[in-house]
Amino acid sequence: MNKFRSSIVAFVLTTSALSGAGIAITAESASAATCTKTSTGKCIKGGQFCPKAKKNKVGIDGSGRRYVCKNSKGTLHWMK
Repeated sequence: MNKFRSSIVAFVLTTSALSGAGIAITAESASAATCTKTSTGKCIKGGQFCPKAKKNKVGIDGSGRRYVCKNSKGTLHWMK
């Protein structure tokens, strides 16, 4: 029975790796891994400046909230 269980676990892990799916330990680590990063490598936050290259693009913060890089009074910011 242990060999069978080990085979199933190995199969699941292999297919997850091949499909690009990761195994998240916590919700925080999953959202942090998928957030949009700033030039310093941290997750974006609402209201922060965003680069010209991100204008009109969607970004995700560390909590999974969606923001769009929009022009606000002449500068680009991550806005809802």
